[in-house]
Amino acid sequence: MIDQANNLPIPSYQTFKQLIGKTVNVEDPQGNHLELIIDEIVTGSAHNQNYESFTTRLKDTLPNRVPQGCYTFSHPIIGKQWLFCSAISATQYEIVINREVEL
Repeated sequence: MIDQANNLPIPSYQTFKQLIGKTVNVEDPQGNHLELIIDEIVTGSAHNQNYESFTTRLKDTLPNRVPQGCYTFSHPIIGKQWLFCSAISATQYEIVINREVEL
């Protein structure tokens, strides 16, 4: 899967797992920035060696700062990624990725 904004491959499940506990920068289309912490990575029922199905859960220290939508997430491990994010509580968010494993 290619990131539309940066033409970079979206990182794998294993790469996202390396980010647990780390801070990522989040930027909206208007250029506003904030930081979120990668809280956990949860595999979906379809996840197997040929198909990645996982949710990246993020947490914030303040409530309701990230409305549902697409944002640029950046960290040295993943570079800059344009991803869709949804709120699951006032301070928790998730990014869901489902795709065939690229060889």
